[in-house]
Amino acid sequence: MSLANCSVWHNSVPMEVSLTREPKWSRIDHLFVLLTENDKRVRDLPLGKPIQKAIDGSGFTGRADEAITLLFDEPRKLTLIGLGKPNKLSIRTVRNALYSIGKTAKKLRDRSIAMALPYTLPGLDSADTTRLVAEQLSQADYKYDAYITVKKDEKRPSIDAAVIPVDGLDAGRVREVEREVRAISDGVRTVRDLGNAPSNDITPARLAERAEEVAKAGGIKATVYGRKDIERMKMGGLLAVNRGSAEEPRFIVLEYTPRRAKKHVALVGKGITFDSGGISIKPAEKMEEMKFDMCGAAAVIGTMEAAAKLALPVRITGVIPSTENLPSGSAYKPGDIITMMSGKTVEIVNTDAEGRMILGDALHYASQLKPDHLLDFATLTGACVVALANEAAGLFSNDDELARKLIECGERVGERLWRLPEWDEYKDLIRSEWADMKNSGGRWGGAVTAALFLKEFVDCPSWAHLDIAGTAYAEHETPRESRGATGAGVRVTVAFLQSLSRS
Repeated sequence: MSLANCSVWHNSVPMEVSLTREPKWSRIDHLFVLLTENDKRVRDLPLGKPIQKAIDGSGFTGRADEAITLLFDEPRKLTLIGLGKPNKLSIRTVRNALYSIGKTAKKLRDRSIAMALPYTLPGLDSADTTRLVAEQLSQADYKYDAYITVKKDEKRPSIDAAVIPVDGLDAGRVREVEREVRAISDGVRTVRDLGNAPSNDITPARLAERAEEVAKAGGIKATVYGRKDIERMKMGGLLAVNRGSAEEPRFIVLEYTPRRAKKHVALVGKGITFDSGGISIKPAEKMEEMKFDMCGAAAVIGTMEAAAKLALPVRITGVIPSTENLPSGSAYKPGDIITMMSGKTVEIVNTDAEGRMILGDALHYASQLKPDHLLDFATLTGACVVALANEAAGLFSNDDELARKLIECGERVGERLWRLPEWDEYKDLIRSEWADMKNSGGRWGGAVTAALFLKEFVDCPSWAHLDIAGTAYAEHETPRESRGATGAGVRVTVAFLQSLSRS
């Protein structure tokens, strides 16, 4: 069964990934085999004996980052990739190897490839390992090229197809895994395409249109509110941040309501389509990366796309406040006092702390829906990047069980979360003499004070805030992914929603 991406819009054609018990080796250009050091289980693989013969003749040992490409019979090429010591095997080492497969195949101009891994990953069963490998491999060829000036019919994937041999799964389970891989891959690709698009393309209005397109394709109800509606709802935080921009704000609500739903989850995503910092303007260096400040919103859209394609029996409401944050004669200023939708007042001490202002209104709106769980996603603070770099997203929660479940789901799908405190002692840093609170606590504990600010607008006993500032996009190409938006948030949230549907 094909895992070709079938989202309603994407900038390029993805590679087609298939799971099969009996690969047709004559149709495959290149076989990649991932092995730990001195692994003897290679004989259990399809073509195990000739692969072992190739290993014996090449001196391949399986040490970390070792890679040897050899001429073969069928397929015509064989590449052996080392994963290092067996006790060091992890999802991350395999992700790195899968991305290297895409790079190698493109360099050698392969049109069809196969990938084999002779064991399950730590903590995962055979189906989970196959799902993770297939989904990650489907992204290995990703490249955002919507603005590269070539003819549309030339925009072909550099790798047409990838095959993963499977063993130990019955036909029904294989079909189920394929369906999950396709849905998650589509959702991740949606996030990456939205995040990588320039901000003159993805304005708040255009983001709303994209959300509507995804919603229409997935049977999701979409409601988009404009400035007058936002004024009527008294969303003072969103309106204040928008004052400096010529682009009108949007407040987007997506509703997925399956018949058998027993749980209701609200997802809130920060949708700043470009963040200059406003009057408290950012340095010019790397300001172009502030187009990624809507990756929280994109994560909500991509997650709901995947959930709908999987027909998960969980009611999901997506809430996205969207605007630009720009300086102008009408922009909001340090010293202003803003009345939020909840009625609470906020002293502005830094206009570059704008994400929490729009999220404050969105979280209050979502809380009024009385969901069982409330999750928000935001590229919120540089302080979280200082603390965790790009290896983990920051997690804050008022519910220990929810936090534990999210961390567990993240470990299973390769999206690491690290819980940070939201102790009341930090609240002193956001106290104001002139209003109920101020919108920034200063340099120290910045990720914590931002989370505590958001918490002031949450009325839900099971809330989690994911600060994805360090994981939403890669400033440079990394060993596991290309530069740009990563799709952060989709995999872990879909895994959490799946766990709810099973409970």
